[in-house]
Amino acid sequence: MNLVSLALHNLKRRPVRTSLSTLGIGLAVGSALALISLSHSIRDSTRDGMDEIGDDLEVMQKGASDIFGGFIPEQTAERIRAIPGVMRASGELFMFAPNDLGNSVLTLGWPDASYLWQKVPLQAGRVPNSGERGVAVLGDTAAISLGKKLGDELELIGKTFRVIGIANYATVVNRGMVMVPLVDLQGASSRPRQVTVVHVIVDHASGRAGIGSVRTAIEALGRVSVSTTDEVLDNDRNFAILEAVSLAVSIIAVAISALSVLNALIMATQERTREIGIFAAIGWSNSRIMMSIVIEGVLMCVIGCVLGVLLSFIAAYVFPHIPAIGKLISFRANVGLIVQVLAAALALCILGSLMPAWRAVRMIPAEALQRM
Repeated sequence: MNLVSLALHNLKRRPVRTSLSTLGIGLAVGSALALISLSHSIRDSTRDGMDEIGDDLEVMQKGASDIFGGFIPEQTAERIRAIPGVMRASGELFMFAPNDLGNSVLTLGWPDASYLWQKVPLQAGRVPNSGERGVAVLGDTAAISLGKKLGDELELIGKTFRVIGIANYATVVNRGMVMVPLVDLQGASSRPRQVTVVHVIVDHASGRAGIGSVRTAIEALGRVSVSTTDEVLDNDRNFAILEAVSLAVSIIAVAISALSVLNALIMATQERTREIGIFAAIGWSNSRIMMSIVIEGVLMCVIGCVLGVLLSFIAAYVFPHIPAIGKLISFRANVGLIVQVLAAALALCILGSLMPAWRAVRMIPAEALQRM
């Protein structure tokens, strides 16, 4: 009988304890994968939404801690459009606006003449006419979650809007947003002549300036920061906090699974004191005895990790069907993340196996044989 067969035999001798330990590992690994995947997916969904708009640069208030935290004068967009090499620039005010259903929805305000209205992929209805007020275009997912259709009224921040269009964006974030005239959102939120961000498209074909020189010229306007889409999200405090919390909870969960292995092996070692004494008496080396116990821990970890991966994929399937939340963000796991979490779980489980293994080889064979 080799060490692996011996470890499997010992695990089968304690079916309840082995099952509970592997289940604990599976839940810990599955939770870690789900949490970290969720935080990454929120970032990726937001990035995909911004990429779908198709901008080269995002201009925000200098020093703003996140994409919702800064405001700049609306006329900044006009100054940016005057910079050589800038093809289009449009201000945008966005926020999570409370509605008449008692929750909040991502709401964007665009100027009447903004090119952003021209790029809306309409599923039904139309976009606002110039000067038209009190109207809204809903992403198809937002329309479903809010229970609205063309002609219905929607209340946002105490102001009533009439739904005149349904958009069919490709990305999850954009499908869940509401678009209204900028003036309406500025008035309802008490932000007159202010925007959150200015979207900029650079004229690459003109050859007058590249993105780098346009970026420098915009920054020279003062009190603004200029970033690409990736840079905006990488520097956003909300995403940093979300990922930090997810990572911390995941580490705790995986560490608890290692403690579960430690506890199970300590109890198993105590129960097998005479057996370990016999192994020592017949000439087994300390390293061989330790290896037999560590292999038990590794096997429990491997089984638990497989279970955890299955649970994470079940969560990825179920999550989009959760009302409201699942319709706003996607949930994606990736191979790189799975490998990292499994490697961390395996390393911690091995560490958790070493203590009972070390305790086992410290026993004197004669004393071990005398114990019951």
